[in-house]
This record gives sequence, C-alpha cells and structure tokens, in this order.
Amino acid sequence: WDVSASMGSASPLPGGSATITPFSSPRMPMRACSELVDTWKNHGQGYYLPSSGTGDDDKRKQHRRHMPGVVHPLLTLSTGHRGNVFHASPVPHTIGKIATCAADGFLRLLDVETSSCSSSSSTRNRSNSNASSSESSTIVLSPEYHENNGESDPMAFRFRSSLMCFSHHFLSANVGLVCSERGLLHFDLRLPPRSQRRGSLIPELSDTCKACFPWRGGRGDGDLNECMESSAYVFAGGSGVEVGLYDLRMTASYAATADQAVQKYRPRALKRKSLSSSVAVSGIDVSKDERELLVSYESDHVYTFPIFDGKDRPTMEDIDGCGMEDDDKPVSELAAYGGHLNRLTFLKMAKYAGPNDEYICTGSDSGHAWIYEKKSSTVVSFMKADNSTCNGIQPHPSLPYFITYGIDSTAKLWRATTPVDKDVDDSDMGRFDYSKTVKYEKSIVCDQWKKARKGKEVDLFDDGEHTDGDEMPFFPDETNEDDNDDPDHFLGVFLRSRLSREAPFIGNDMTNLNSVLAKNYFTCARSVDAGDDGDEPVKSGLSGMKRRVSLIKLRHQSDRLGLAFDSAVPWMFKFKDHLLKQSLNSEDNVGSDKSGAGNSSMVSYGCLADLIPDNPSDWIPFDGLLAVPPRPGGMSLNIKYEGYCLESSEDRSVAPVYRACCPIESEAVEDNSVDDEGGHAIGIDKVDGGASKLSHSIQANEKSMKSPENRCVAYDSSQAWDILYQTVALLKEAGNKALKASLPFLAARRYDKAINYCSLAYLSFPVGPVDFLAEHQYVISKNGGYECRWNELIKTLVMIRLNLAMCFLKQVRFFTRPLSRSP
Repeated sequence: WDVSASMGSASPLPGGSATITPFSSPRMPMRACSELVDTWKNHGQGYYLPSSGTGDDDKRKQHRRHMPGVVHPLLTLSTGHRGNVFHASPVPHTIGKIATCAADGFLRLLDVETSSCSSSSSTRNRSNSNASSSESSTIVLSPEYHENNGESDPMAFRFRSSLMCFSHHFLSANVGLVCSERGLLHFDLRLPPRSQRRGSLIPELSDTCKACFPWRGGRGDGDLNECMESSAYVFAGGSGVEVGLYDLRMTASYAATADQAVQKYRPRALKRKSLSSSVAVSGIDVSKDERELLVSYESDHVYTFPIFDGKDRPTMEDIDGCGMEDDDKPVSELAAYGGHLNRLTFLKMAKYAGPNDEYICTGSDSGHAWIYEKKSSTVVSFMKADNSTCNGIQPHPSLPYFITYGIDSTAKLWRATTPVDKDVDDSDMGRFDYSKTVKYEKSIVCDQWKKARKGKEVDLFDDGEHTDGDEMPFFPDETNEDDNDDPDHFLGVFLRSRLSREAPFIGNDMTNLNSVLAKNYFTCARSVDAGDDGDEPVKSGLSGMKRRVSLIKLRHQSDRLGLAFDSAVPWMFKFKDHLLKQSLNSEDNVGSDKSGAGNSSMVSYGCLADLIPDNPSDWIPFDGLLAVPPRPGGMSLNIKYEGYCLESSEDRSVAPVYRACCPIESEAVEDNSVDDEGGHAIGIDKVDGGASKLSHSIQANEKSMKSPENRCVAYDSSQAWDILYQTVALLKEAGNKALKASLPFLAARRYDKAINYCSLAYLSFPVGPVDFLAEHQYVISKNGGYECRWNELIKTLVMIRLNLAMCFLKQVRFFTRPLSRSP
C-alpha cells in the first residue's frame, strides 16, 4: 500500500488501459488497442463474440463482452431531482435503498427495484424519466418546509435560489444530517416531509452549512447504531473560515444564549476578518485514529488540525468537560497542503488515504487528483482524472484503490500498484538513466528572454502569513506564458470537455506536475499584483503558496533523479550512498576504455550538477547565504505541534544547511586515477574531503552549519555572487561533458538551467530579500535594462548560448540519422 511507488501499471485485463511510469517511460494516453476498439462497436451494448458457424448464435449472444477498463452500468436510477445530484449513498442496514440530495433542495429516498431501468433503455427513455421518477422516489426533505411556521409555501421556494442540499450523513439506519443552504438539517426516514424537524441544528450556520462530519468520540469499533446514534457532536463549517465541533444536544433556543461550539479551528494564515466572506469550507474528514481533523477550503488549500491540544485520542468524556469561552482562541493548524487551485466548483472534498492515513487526497480545477504525502507535504501521485475539473477523490477504506469524479460524465477507478511492465526499469538508477535521454523542452527564460526581462516589473507585497506584510521576490523562471485567468476560463473549462474532438489524456501525469504548479503560482502572483483581494485564487497569501510549490517541485526533482530528499531543507539534495557506489563501479568498467574516461563522471550518477535545483526560485530566496533574511522554506509545520503526531523533526532552532556548488576545476571531480588498492579514487569520501577545502562548497557549508560556533553565518554579497558564478560554471562544464558524450538532450537541459541562473544578474524582476541582486538591479535600470559591463559571468553566458546552439545541431542529427538496415 504505497501510493508514492505507484508510478505506473498495466491493466490486468487483456487490451485494457495502461498508466505510464512518468520518470522512466514516455508519456502516452490511456487507450485500448486498435483491434479491440474496432471490435467494440456499440458503447452501450458491448460486442458479441465472432460467430463460430456452428449455429450456436443464441448461446453466443448471451455472452456479451465489453471493452476492458470500461464498467458497463447494470441499472440506471431515476432520482426525480431537477438539479445536479451532489451526493448519493446507500442507507445503512437496508438493502436496495439509496438516499440522494441535489441542487433542487430535496433529499430523496430511492428503491433500486422501483426506481431503476436497464442501461440500454435509459438513453432512449431519458425524455420521459422525470415524469416517472418522481413517482418512484420518496421525498424525505423538501424546500417547501424550510420555514419554522409549519406551513408550506410552494411559490416561495420555487423562486428562491439558495436552497441546495450538498451532502447527507447517516447517524443510524433512519436518522441523519443534511448540509444545505438552509443550514445543518436533521432528517428521519420514517417521517413525511411535513413532519421533519425545521430549522438549522446550529444557529450560527443557519445561512449555509457546506460540510460536516459526525464525531464518534473513540467508539469507531462498535456497531453503527451504537456509535453514531449516541453521538451528540459534529464537525461542521459553512461560508466562513472557522470549523466548529458542535454539541447537538443544545436546542436552538439554548444555543442562542450559550455557545454551542465545544471547539473551533482556524488556520493562522486565514485569521484576517476580511477573509470571512471570501473563504468557505468545501470538505471535512477525520483520521482513522480520531486525532486529526482535515479541512479543505474553497479559494484556498487543505489543512490538518489536532482535535484537542494535548489529547492523543479524545473521548466523549473529554469533550463533555470542554467548552468555548469568550477569550478562547481557535485551534491552529498542524500543517498545510497545497499547490492546487480550488475555486471553479464549491464542493471539492479532501480525504485521508492509506492504512494509517499516510496520504491526503483532493481534486483541483486543473482536472487532476492530487495525492499528498502527509509527513512531507509533497505530491507523490498526480493523476489527470477529468477533462475539465476534478471535484474529488474517494479512497477505499483499506485497499489501494481510488475513485475520482468531476465534470466529466464518467468516474474513474484507479489502483495503486508498483509498475508491472518488465521492459521498464523504474528504480532510482533506471529513472536517472532515462532522464538523460528525455527530450529537451526550452524554459521560458531561454526561449523568450525579452518577455522574461519585461515580465513583472512590480513589487509583490504579501500580507497573508505576516501581519505587517512581506516583500516577495518573483524570479524570471517563475514567469509563465499563460495562467488560469484567461477570459474564457470559467465557462470554457466546461465547454472544452464537451466540444473538444481530441481524446483527453487520462492517466498518471507526474511529468506535467511542475508546469501545473508554475501555472497555478503565476495565476496567484498576477492576482496579488493586480491588487484584487476578492479574486485571489489562494486567500492565505502568496508566501505560503510559494513555500509549498517550491517544496513540491524539489521533491519532484529528487524523485526524477533518484536523489535523497529532506522536507526540512528540500533544496539540499544528496546522493544515495548505494547508488553512488553502483555508479562508481560502472565507471571503473568504463574507465578501462580510454575514450570514455573523461566524460563518465559528469554524465553518470554522482555528478554535482544534478544537486543544483532546476529553478533558482526554489533555492535562492530560502538560503541564508544568498538572501537576508531568508524566507521560511521546507514543510510548513506548526512548531507548536512539532512533536504531536507528524514526523519527528530536527532542532529547528539551528539554521538550515546552506548549499552552494563546487568550482568545476576541482581535482576531486576531474581526477580519474586509481588508488593503490585497485579501487577508483573518486569515492564519496574523497569527493567530500576535496570539496570541504573549498570556501563555498556544498559539503563545506554543511560542516560549517553543523559546528556550534558557526550556526549564524553572516551575509556577504561578494560571497553570494561567488556562489552564483560557481553554480553557472559547474552547469556549463557539466553540459560540455554531456555534449562530448553524445547526450544532446542532457547537455541542453544543463545549459538551459545555467541560463536561468544567469538571468538573475541580467533581467529586471522583484528581488525581495535577495539583497546581493538589488544593487545590480539598480545599475541595470540606469542602463535601460541592459548590462553594459564585461565580466566573467556575462562571458560565460555568451559561451553557454553558443553551446546550446551546438546542442540543437546535434539534436537534428540525432533525429535525422538514417536507420540502420540489416544486410
């Protein structure tokens, strides 16, 4: 049960769909083989086996087959709703009964036998379904009786727009709760609509209750009736920031004079009063061990909370003895999980997944299902689940299966398995070897230098997580060609899924994770730049969004190259010892051939250029040697609950390990001699030893920061410029070695990365806390935005540009090389 290892799998059915391994095989859509598609003529009816000519046609037609990977509906239920059905669930302990609630404000009860029709006739009789379905379903709650006066007003509720029912939860086989735009409602299946309890159970949520979760209080192992019917508490939230744990034993009249909330929860980044009307709860879940609360917010991200401070697993007795006082503050979050956008639809759920809730999954506006690893707050699975918007992902309680749903008319079933394709090596070393041959794609800085130079000539000022505001940097590599705010986005996102003739890509989309993250962050940055607080995609602020996006990008790079990852200091990559030894052994074999002895160390596992983050914006603003003060980096973990239930963390009072890059002329890198014992001299110990003698190497900085007397390193602008130049020089040399080794794609990516780092010195952009660039930016602005001084860095940039052009020539030769024919 490891979602992080489920990078791709093949369908267990012959001819079925397959999901690729994104770090070790090329991207392709999920589709069946052409022969099966040709045979499968009728989507609704399936296809029959070919005639055998023996006269057994009647017997043959009884065995109808369907396309592998496509579930054929057995029955279609006519609900009688005249609006989108938001929730459907079986009635506990009652076979064949299903409850549904919808946008028309009704809660209905369906009987599978009386409300169903065959799937073949459902499409033909759809026009007459509304007339018959209202008779086959039973109304449990009706918007006619939403007032407390006891009389129905049919004409009033027909013209009232805010009557939707979002979801329902059973407390027993007959009693349950409904979240609606009339508040949190109570229903009893044994009563007619006129006799149902009126009004919201929670007066402060009488306008809208978006989501709720009944609290069982440590009684989850018993019978449903015993556990839920005796529960008097519920987590609930509406069109606001706070989520409350409410005592349902208080009547509405008593709750008017006393606080019905036992405890309330609110993220620290959403404490501003101006956000109360622009942020809404879209989903609530509770962990299996009942220690944590999970809340998803519309126009924001996902947060986890401790149920009670200092309680590992609070019981009903603990809760009965608690109560909110006037001066009590809401419980703050444990950690934040984000990178996705949640604003097009209003009911995107968030769920715990895994045997011990190791993962957090949710939908997004981009149509992807995001699965976060809880202990690191990074994305470990990224599935394109819908052609427009994915509203949610529902995990199986125990098995590694997921169901995703959204705007498309189909739901998708996924399984989390390790790769089963024997032709693909998805190990760490296999991923690294594949990364050297992946086709190169230009970055926006390399492809559109002028556009990046003229990009965002404004200062971003974010007041999300800091009350006094904070100046944000915006590096050239963060510029995007497009964002999510194109004029036809909100309407077009739904129309494109219906009118597009291209088959949508449905499958593992980890290869595009970074591009989606960059687009989402660019959308948020543009909204902050425009100063439109009401239209910000993420209300908690740009600072937290930037921190989470950079963390996910760095995890993606480490997984792609088989590097060790630390969520506390994510930009500090390290090689895995066993892989480095494996690579050095292979270099020994290559070293016997004199033609390859000079290039192997720079194109194999262990090259220091691979330790450099792909994007400068993911490293430099967080490094204390390059920014003053450095921005908070790594996982956004609330220090107050550092030892509560998440991963055990190191002493956060120690400054993070700083990183830089070794100069390319290091003998530790270029030496290819053999030691006295016959082993290779470029071992991990010798690399560390040689690099530690340099003033700004990775290992030297790590040793410096670990020593107690050097925990606080003074910022030096000349040292920062030195680190930047060493980084560019190392990438240039590594690109040259890859080009000599006939790896044009790898060389081009390294040159492209070097150009991105060079752009920091020659493009205009908000530098934020990166002070060593501020003075240089001023000089560039005085020269019309151009560098007029010749120095080593600009000389290196010109050479890199020329070398990149050589890569393009080699790529043309690579693709136009005639295929060899066997004699």
